Amino acid sequence: MKQFVIILLMITCSFLFTGCERRDEPTTSQNDASTRGEVMEGQAKSEGVITEIEEKSKERHEEQVKEEAVKAPPQIAKELWDLIHTENYFLNWKMWPGKEAFYKGTEPHGALLTTYVNPTGYGSLTRKEKKLPPGTIIVKENYSPDKTLDTIMVMFNLPGYDLDHGDWFWVKYTPDGNPMSMERDGKTTMLAGIVPFCIGCHGASTSGIDYIMTTPLGEESGNTSQ
Repeated sequence: MKQFVIILLMITCSFLFTGCERRDEPTTSQNDASTRGEVMEGQAKSEGVITEIEEKSKERHEEQVKEEAVKAPPQIAKELWDLIHTENYFLNWKMWPGKEAFYKGTEPHGALLTTYVNPTGYGSLTRKEKKLPPGTIIVKENYSPDKTLDTIMVMFNLPGYDLDHGDWFWVKYTPDGNPMSMERDGKTTMLAGIVPFCIGCHGASTSGIDYIMTTPLGEESGNTSQ
């Protein structure tokens, strides 16, 4: 009888001990919740890193765009100068319809002017269209009263370059092809690219007809000097 009681006590203690061990161990659902929490925390950190990288990339891109914007006008001006001389504009292009060499000009252009237009623009002028097509190049040679070449001004219709102002690229060169600059109100403005001085003058004087002043577009050649 005493042996039976001892065995019964041993079995009971065994069950109690096992139960205690099971209560101390985390359940499967608790393990899953903990794992999910760690995964979510890791994802949040990853998303934060990705967002930071994207923001820095965007900032760098904007910086590069600004850098290119600074470099672009001189580069375009150089390529444009090479192009008009490769085509020998003064030999192969026609002068502006109704204008001859050394016609009278006024400031800020020369006292005497000679204006050439590439075939793309010339065809549009002869058809009396009110907007010159993409690819049009106008070369205006500016001379002093004694017919010494002072400067060369060029308008180049470059698609998508300046949608707000007819897509014109403006540049004023020295006779040897260097883009010029202008001092005004203590600031230096490069006369190449989007030039407010040129845009303001041409836009105001032509009532918005494609920024052309030599003669009104869409009409017979007139007496406009520039």
